Amino acid sequence: MPPWSVPALFAAGAVALHYLTLRAASGRIGDALGALCLEGSATLGILVILLVRATPSAPTTTPGLVWSCVSGVCVSGASTLLFSALRQGGPVAATGTIVLGGGVALSALAAPLLFAEAWSVRRVVGVGLGLAAMAVLATERA
Repeated sequence: MPPWSVPALFAAGAVALHYLTLRAASGRIGDALGALCLEGSATLGILVILLVRATPSAPTTTPGLVWSCVSGVCVSGASTLLFSALRQGGPVAATGTIVLGGGVALSALAAPLLFAEAWSVRRVVGVGLGLAAMAVLATERA
């Protein structure tokens, strides 16, 4: 198992808890305020990590700061829209799969164009399976 897969697996667990707790909150708080609470508490959590981890893991550059902020704006929009989708009755399995799976599929398709990552049969099959999973879960009947 490559070294990056361990933190990726823990991140998957954190995302699963994120979707479940987000579902528990949706409909009990406004979409934008819910997203603000989500992002604010995430900011505090990251601040604690920064304080505990005294040395940075990579040098800080201006482009790194700018792209991180752009990414944050994207996440805040996604969080607000996710609250809205769940409040409107989207089941966690379908909503989470569409949001996360759709994002993964789109980024997997764009990364070779933007970052010169290799195209491979494995990537194409993985994206296809992800899209199939989204279609199956999104059309599930209660």
